[in-house]
Amino acid sequence: MLSTWGDDVRIKVHPSLCVGSGACRQFASTVYQLDDEGYLDLHLLQVPPELEHDAAYGASACPARAITVIADAPARERRAEGQQ
Repeated sequence: MLSTWGDDVRIKVHPSLCVGSGACRQFASTVYQLDDEGYLDLHLLQVPPELEHDAAYGASACPARAITVIADAPARERRAEGQQ
C-alpha cells in the first residue's frame, strides 16, 4: 500500500532563477508558498500524490523555469495499477 505522502514526486526550486512573478502560486496555491517578497519559500518539497498535477501546472506557469518537478515514474505506474 502506498502512503498518502509518497516519495515519488518532489519539487526542486532554483532560487537564483526565481523572479518572483507568483505565477506558480496563482495556478497552484496549495503547493507553492511565497515569502514576504514574493519569491518561492522552499528549495525541495515532497508532494502528495493528489497534488502532483497542481505541482506540474504551477511549475509550467513559471516564466523563469525556476521549478523542476521530479517524478518517479515506476511509483506512479504502481499507483495507477492499484487504481484499476
